[in-house]
Amino acid sequence: MSPTPISNARNFPSGPLCVEPNRGRQLLEAARAAGGYAGTGLERTSLRVDGDGVAVIGIHGLMVKDPISWGGFCATATVRTQIRAAVARDDVRAVLLHVSSPGGFVDGVNDLAADVAAAAKRKPVECFIEDIGASAAYWVASQAAKIWANPTAIVGSLGTFQVLWDESNAYDAAGIKVHVLSTGPLKGAGQPGTEITDEFLAAERVLVADLNRHFMKAVASGRRLTPKQLEVAATGEVWIAAKAKDLGLVDGIRTLDDVVADLAEVPDVASRGRALRARVRFELEAGAIEPPAAPTPLRDRAARAIDDARGATS
Repeated sequence: MSPTPISNARNFPSGPLCVEPNRGRQLLEAARAAGGYAGTGLERTSLRVDGDGVAVIGIHGLMVKDPISWGGFCATATVRTQIRAAVARDDVRAVLLHVSSPGGFVDGVNDLAADVAAAAKRKPVECFIEDIGASAAYWVASQAAKIWANPTAIVGSLGTFQVLWDESNAYDAAGIKVHVLSTGPLKGAGQPGTEITDEFLAAERVLVADLNRHFMKAVASGRRLTPKQLEVAATGEVWIAAKAKDLGLVDGIRTLDDVVADLAEVPDVASRGRALRARVRFELEAGAIEPPAAPTPLRDRAARAIDDARGATS
């Protein structure tokens, strides 16, 4: 009888994948050999911020939604927590996503990508791909303002897939009959030992295509790719960094130290905002700025006062 598929191993994450297949398979096989895993709940991992106010957030290993108890995996739920914490902290001037991942399971990736896009509207957010940034990991990276890579980084594998195991013949040969009692033609389809029918295959193809549309929309928007550029890039191939740059998937080839150093020079937006608000309050109290004659919402009054203050210094 054939071995139990990794996707069906007890208590192991399963579902559609956005992963570079070769490296993803290696990680999954290593994980299965190590035994089952136990969920640990949403970890509140501390956020690492260097002395210059750059928060470096790692996306390392195979991506799953929830934290698990041993290494080699990246929990998207934990990364979302770290990104939101970085945006909320006044001592963080910029965020760097440090990516070294072949991608992983689709679950949770779209939400993480949305958090990166939202963070980039409030603070500078860039990404550095070290060695590999593929599939789901690239989906997330594409929402940063800039993507950098080291010279030997592997980038790409844009696309979504699902693996289905038809072990019905092996079960028959072993004298095992599987009965699935369900309320619909596709309810319970694909259970171990059952035949993978054409109807089920067609339904799974639709599901994979629907999920992939979210992936492609995010990459096209984040990287500002034309439909033709996206078509060329989204073949499932991976490219070395220089080729990825030619395809518009990365902005340049640099070292991690250089990227962090440049982000450390980004103006501290939070401090500048506090200083500007303090100046506006001072000038209002001193009578240097006339408040609007007609009553307006507080937000409008503050916006006009800031505009006046900027005009006075130009």
